[in-house]
Amino acid sequence: MRRWLLGFGFVVFLVGTFCGNAWCSQPVKIGYIDLQKIIEQSTKGKELRERVQQLRKEKEKILSAKQEELVRMRQDFQQKAMTLSDKARLDKEQELRQKELEFQNLSESFRQEVLMEGKKLQMLMFKELAEIVQKIGQQEGYTMIIDKDATLYVSDSIDITDKVLKQYDSSGTTGTRKGK
Repeated sequence: MRRWLLGFGFVVFLVGTFCGNAWCSQPVKIGYIDLQKIIEQSTKGKELRERVQQLRKEKEKILSAKQEELVRMRQDFQQKAMTLSDKARLDKEQELRQKELEFQNLSESFRQEVLMEGKKLQMLMFKELAEIVQKIGQQEGYTMIIDKDATLYVSDSIDITDKVLKQYDSSGTTGTRKGK
C-alpha cells in the first residue's frame, strides 16, 4: 500500500511538473500535512485517545476481576484437590479449564472491541480532517494536498499542518466528541 502511494505520488508529481511548465494554464500549488502531528496535538485527537484509553481501562478492570476469580478458584482447587474424589477433582479441573478459556475469549473480545472503537473514532476524525483539508485546498487554490508520510521528501515551505490543526481545533465538527 505504501509503495503504491509513493508511486502514485511520483506520477502526480511528474504530471504536475509538466502541467506547471507548459501544458496547463494554471500553476501547480502543492501542500502537505502531517497527520500524525494533528492526531497527537489536536484537541480532538487527544479526546479520541482519551476515549480509547478509558474504554481500555474499563475492559481491563473487568478482566482483572475475572482473573482474580480464576486465581481464587485455582487456589481453592489446589487446597482441596487431595481431599476430593477422582470424579470431583476431574470435574473441578474441567470447570477451571472452561473458566480459563472463557477468560481468554473475553480478553480477546475486549481487545478487538477496543481496537474497533479506536478505528471507528479515527475514521470519523479522518473524515472531518478531509473536509477541512478540502476546504483549505479550494479556498487557497491548492492543486494537491498530501500526507507527509506518503512522500520520500517534502520541503517544510509547503507544510500547512498548523493551519489545518488550527482550523480543526476551532471547527464546530463534533463527530469525535463524547456522546456521538
